[in-house]
Amino acid sequence: EAASRAALAASKAKSEFLSSMSHEIRTPMNAILGTADLLTETPLNFDQSRYVGTLVSNGNALLELINSVLDLARMESGRLSLEATAFDLVEVVEKTIDTLAVRADEKQLELAIRFAPNVPTRLVGDPLRLRQVVTNLIGNAIKFTDAGEVAILIEQDPSSGKPGRLRFAVSDTGIGIAADKLANIFSAFTQADSSTTRKYGGSGLGLAIVERLVGLMSGRIWAESTPGKGSTFFFTAH
Repeated sequence: EAASRAALAASKAKSEFLSSMSHEIRTPMNAILGTADLLTETPLNFDQSRYVGTLVSNGNALLELINSVLDLARMESGRLSLEATAFDLVEVVEKTIDTLAVRADEKQLELAIRFAPNVPTRLVGDPLRLRQVVTNLIGNAIKFTDAGEVAILIEQDPSSGKPGRLRFAVSDTGIGIAADKLANIFSAFTQADSSTTRKYGGSGLGLAIVERLVGLMSGRIWAESTPGKGSTFFFTAH
């Protein structure tokens, strides 16, 4: 029991340290990126412009990683809670689609969304965190799909008759995931195939955060996939 308490205390200390350090790192990173943006508005030659572009691109990637670590640390330390505000489901999802449409268009992918007829659109929940989940899943689908489409279906959860209980399905025609790897894809810093990290990038934190956010929404997340044919990620939320 003493060892168990010590382990729990160590785990909590680690989460609090990560949360604190992520916050401390994020502040100067924002200053660096802000300064880089100001620099782009000054007269620059071709090489200088290219260097600043590299700085901004990699800085944004680093900031995204820091934000993911901060979110994960806050969740593990129990410091992240969801808000309960009124929002419009169609507006939240369509704005999310709009931000990702350019990436899909660059790869010539069809990006489609369908709301089932009986889905309520005026809901109460945390639209920011819901958008974070949907953005991550659609972004992953686009990243791992080279041809075809990414489709989103939103419907009433068929396994529950409770009002406001929804099921989201994000399908793609991408590289797919091997059956023996599906169980691990929601673990932090894990990707289904290490070679995808080299080809597609990513830290392996996105799905771990999504799983925890879905849990806070009283839902669950799972995936079905066929290698070479595509994947479908489902999640429920109340």
